[in-house]
Amino acid sequence: MAKSTGIAKADAGPSIRFGPIVLNEALKSFRHEMNAEIMALLRSLPETVHTDTVVFLMRHFGTPCFPRFDYFRNYYAPSWSLLYWLHREYNHATRPAPQDLRDANTIHAMALFMHPLDDHLNDGQLPASHLNVLIRSQAWMRMNLAAARLAAGIADGERRVANLLDAYYAAIGSTPADETIDGYCGHFRAQMATGLIAPSLLGSKLGRDDDFVTTLLDAYASFGIAWRLMDDLQDFESDMASGSHSAIYFGLPMASRGLWDLAPRDQDQAHDTHIRSVVRDHGIQEMIRDRICSELTSAASKMARLRLEGLAEEIRSLATPLIMESIR
Repeated sequence: MAKSTGIAKADAGPSIRFGPIVLNEALKSFRHEMNAEIMALLRSLPETVHTDTVVFLMRHFGTPCFPRFDYFRNYYAPSWSLLYWLHREYNHATRPAPQDLRDANTIHAMALFMHPLDDHLNDGQLPASHLNVLIRSQAWMRMNLAAARLAAGIADGERRVANLLDAYYAAIGSTPADETIDGYCGHFRAQMATGLIAPSLLGSKLGRDDDFVTTLLDAYASFGIAWRLMDDLQDFESDMASGSHSAIYFGLPMASRGLWDLAPRDQDQAHDTHIRSVVRDHGIQEMIRDRICSELTSAASKMARLRLEGLAEEIRSLATPLIMESIR
């Protein structure tokens, strides 16, 4: 859901961190179900590239392969546990077909896998090599096939999928039209549109109404935005060095944005020092921290309203240290 995988980085201040989430055995087991989707993707590739693909995952995404393959270890739990809570909390009311649950897992695993891949292919951090394009194409095909199956039987299912894919492609390679923090957050919601496909369709398959689905997607999007903003705080120095337009960039006065844009071409340390001073004096990191708290609080409240209390508690756990820091 974000431009990186949720591992804490040295760029951020020590107090700006998500809180830990304690996973029970059922959640750990479900994470391995999601990891199995990535393994199925790897097995579906030509045998001659299997080793290269594993090396790619280890090198570029920090995927541990021993003692157990665990691609989703580096993803904050709500990103994938959303499906766990939909599976477990509501299957007493309407039991979905096992194939529906498998398709939802496939869609969501591929969407989460492709998001950082597309992000890095788009910004040039990854070359468009034959291997990278093959992996991406295969993941896209698996996601689309599963989405077509899961959308079957939902009156507007096919249209929902098409609209979310359109939103994704309109945003993933573009910049925010509204160059504010609000515009940046709204633009990122569109960039995570493929991650909304599975919960949207599965919510309907479980017999929930349109209000449930809309609230569910809004809450999940708020979590995703919070994660992106946290990444931006943690990547402050590296984003400034590369000139990437992050949330911190959109919090700067226009004159300082010009200095930020010079960073990749002009290594004058005075520019970086000035930007750091502006960020500090304008309380930009604190402002973004407060926005993260707001997004997580909203997400938890909406999940609780939907009686997805386990998911709401995970999100509250992420927010706890940020809220405590903000009231000091």
